[in-house]
Amino acid sequence: MIWWYRVRKTWADSKTQKGAYKILDNAKKCAYQNPGYKVFDADGKVVYEPKSAEPVVKVSISDLNVRKGPGTNYGRVQFCLPGVYTILEVKAGQGSKTGWGRLKSGIGFISLDFVQKL
Repeated sequence: MIWWYRVRKTWADSKTQKGAYKILDNAKKCAYQNPGYKVFDADGKVVYEPKSAEPVVKVSISDLNVRKGPGTNYGRVQFCLPGVYTILEVKAGQGSKTGWGRLKSGIGFISLDFVQKL
């Protein structure tokens, strides 16, 4: 028998399903990248629920600068690719009205003016 792990908001709401996975780690990754989602086993029991105390943001543009520090007065490290990112801290700085978020990866800061908070 093949066990499928389903990623949904609730077991009863099958319309929210993001996917069904044979490998638990793949299901966990999907749930982590989609705040509010959990991993359920074949019996409908929650086997994984992401716990993230840090804010999570979604970047939709492909040319968002990652800066060495919190402000446009710091050098650019690279572009931030579209995706979901964890912010460890927020600091005020030049060039952003809502602040600069330090990426969990440690690579630098992104302007929170251009992200969607999840």
